[in-house]
Amino acid sequence: MAWFPADPQSVTAGWLSEILGSEVRHCRLEQIGIGVGLLGRLYRAHLEGPGAPASVVVKFPTLDERARSTVCEDMEFYLRETSFYREVGQANPLPPARPYFVAFDDATHDFVLVLEDLGRLRVSDQIVGCTVADAESVVDAIAGHHAYWWESERLAEYSWLRPYTDGPMPRVVARNFTAAWPRFLDTVGADLSPAMKSFGERFPSLVPWYLQQIARAPGTFLHGDLRLDQLFFAVDASDAPVTALDWQVTSVGRGAYDMAYFLSQSLAIDTRRRCEADLIQRYAQRLAEHGIAYSPDELMRDYRLTTAWCFAYPVIGTGQVDIANERQRQLLLTMLSGAATAIEDHDALSLGPK
Repeated sequence: MAWFPADPQSVTAGWLSEILGSEVRHCRLEQIGIGVGLLGRLYRAHLEGPGAPASVVVKFPTLDERARSTVCEDMEFYLRETSFYREVGQANPLPPARPYFVAFDDATHDFVLVLEDLGRLRVSDQIVGCTVADAESVVDAIAGHHAYWWESERLAEYSWLRPYTDGPMPRVVARNFTAAWPRFLDTVGADLSPAMKSFGERFPSLVPWYLQQIARAPGTFLHGDLRLDQLFFAVDASDAPVTALDWQVTSVGRGAYDMAYFLSQSLAIDTRRRCEADLIQRYAQRLAEHGIAYSPDELMRDYRLTTAWCFAYPVIGTGQVDIANERQRQLLLTMLSGAATAIEDHDALSLGPK
């Protein structure tokens, strides 16, 4: 394997010149996105030199050794993301940032991504919540992405794009949830309702059933971590309406997964309640425009089921990832509040194995 920098201190103007194909005379790195991303480190590299972009974004693994080993490596998050950028990239209907360079070490799970800097695009704060207009754009974008991959033979071409039922995922999720639960309760979960606390105690035993339900056919390409902090919105007519980062949790499964996760944890509770039914109907209509029938009953069952499953995100994110700052703590509280309220609104805990 060719050498690549495993840390920001090893990023040089000479290396950037080589991978960008232009002369970089000087580079200066600043860390960005602290408290926004959970499982990686982002740096903006400011560049000087003829033909070089003004800046690029460089992504490295987290320094949190517990999160890296028990979450990212065991669930192959870094492998999934680097493989996506290398093998799919901007050909995807829901585009990512343009990748300039992608490298991954199978032995160590070290990786580096050098990406287009999307700083000129519009972003929104997940703690504040998504507007209805932006949510409509996201629904249109994820429906187009799902339609493109729906039951496609292309899904089998990528060894890294597998249902969550495959390999160690069920065991690893259950293990991480179990380990995270006490710390989660001490940190942010003390005010959960008795029903939600009971659900959390039972959750590890339910993991195989949830994942089997999520992985049922017909399947499509799931982003898996579709949340507002990772989405960029167009500012010019030539821009893609929505650009998405963090393709670490990709999988194959039911399309309602991405919808339920996004709406339950990226919209303020009152906003979600006001527009949720219309957005779900909008998603079904966009699929229908591509000739895909997702029956209302199935879509709503999958949606409700996924709201319950996605309770795992704030639990594992709080209990297995070191909280970097107050912003990250507020993000996790926002995700928790949104998840718990959506679960209760949809009576999602009534769904379960017979």
